[in-house]
Amino acid sequence: MMKKLLLIAALVTTAAGFSQTKYVNDVHARASVERTNNIFYADGFGVLTGAPVLDSLYMDLYVSSENTDAAKPLIIYCHTGSFLPRYLNQLATGGRDDSATVEMCTRFAQKGYVVASISYRTGWNPRATTVDGRKSSIINAAYKGVQDLSAAVRYFKRDAAGSNTWKIDSNKICVGGQGTGGYLTSAYASLDNQDEIKIDKFFDFTKNEVMVNDTIWGNRMGFPVLPTTPYARSNWPSHTSNSQVAFNIGGAMGDTSWMDAGEIPLICVHGIYDPFAPYKTGVVKVPGTTLNVVEVSGGYSIMEKENALGNNAPYKGKVYDEYTFRANQLNDGLEGLFPIDGVANGSGPWEWWDSVRIRQVLTFSGRFTQEQITTINGNSSLSNPFMSKTRALAYIDTLQGYIAPRIAVSLGLTASVGLKTLDLSDDVSVYPVPASNNITVRNMNTVNTMQEVVLRDINGREVLRTPTSKSFLSLPLNIPTGVYFLNIQFDNGTATKKVIVD
Repeated sequence: MMKKLLLIAALVTTAAGFSQTKYVNDVHARASVERTNNIFYADGFGVLTGAPVLDSLYMDLYVSSENTDAAKPLIIYCHTGSFLPRYLNQLATGGRDDSATVEMCTRFAQKGYVVASISYRTGWNPRATTVDGRKSSIINAAYKGVQDLSAAVRYFKRDAAGSNTWKIDSNKICVGGQGTGGYLTSAYASLDNQDEIKIDKFFDFTKNEVMVNDTIWGNRMGFPVLPTTPYARSNWPSHTSNSQVAFNIGGAMGDTSWMDAGEIPLICVHGIYDPFAPYKTGVVKVPGTTLNVVEVSGGYSIMEKENALGNNAPYKGKVYDEYTFRANQLNDGLEGLFPIDGVANGSGPWEWWDSVRIRQVLTFSGRFTQEQITTINGNSSLSNPFMSKTRALAYIDTLQGYIAPRIAVSLGLTASVGLKTLDLSDDVSVYPVPASNNITVRNMNTVNTMQEVVLRDINGREVLRTPTSKSFLSLPLNIPTGVYFLNIQFDNGTATKKVIVD
């Protein structure tokens, strides 16, 4: 797998040298990316120390000094960490300055985005004595993270509506994350109804109460639901919390019943043999123990439903390159899913860290014994046994190569990627000519499937749009006479046919 992955990265890097597309390729110099640290964006009550304490939340912001656009698209990025602070989670990762997080944010900034790497509230009890106790603890941690991510979106919309310090286009926002951050972005993208967090799965039948009490913590955006909601923090309530697309790297979703048609598109990258966040649907356990926490659904199950609902229509069939080709060899036709193969690559092969430096920093802090420091480094190595910076960067090349084009297409920053040179017009027949009440579209290409058909008038205005996976399609017409153009999107290619309506 590693040789194949590196080969794919080399092929695409070579191709990119001939055609650089903003928001898809690294068009700005790495040295031009400036990072502003510790920007306050919101606050919220955290439970890391037990009783609720008001925490200030900060972010680091990345932008290229070469990027002079007056309205830039935004990516809000959530780091990994098991819903506990780095090192306290017994791992070498878990902060917004993790090596992989910094690299991902830098690379997105090189593509033309403003990127905000946010911290979010952490804290749960993995050692609770009951399954319901552990489940309640972690779902509340995830819920607070969704509130914080929503607050971050509103922070930027508030700024954009005023001084617009960061020169953001508030209509082009993507949220994404890796590991635990992927759990947050998946939940954020799918929890559009407050009742969805109160399903039986998250109800404590022993205590006869919902696990997430929004009358105490506020709704999923963080707003009070009652005048007496004690721990809700509105944080910029005059602005909406919605974005346009989300991605999840190695995380899972609390329950796919949260997903409904019409929600924002998701993009997933997931290790097929991930031992911590199941690739399909399975039970998460407390790391290093046999203690069950909760059943969740990983990238495969998420994208299975995403495809069925049609929520990935904004980018489906509009990206075809070497990364897509590789993904399609493994993803069972689930567009938007990049599976990472190999047991040794199961969990976070894009991560890397300096074990020697970690030992020095933690020893100097005086908060950890040498035995604890050895455990932290050892736990991290167990999940990523061949960890190295070179290896991690090869995987990040793949993450960027698969995710970035789909973000760009979903945000309307480019129409398609890798499809422009493949014209399949000769493989399509449209009849009758002229047409009156309906037209029939027939695909004679046995390799490429039609994905979407769009009819436009002579001025380019959209008249009709319909997704399809058929090779034969009949379209009813209720439009004025005249000349129209039918644009057809395939798995790999496009076609344009002239239509005359009599």
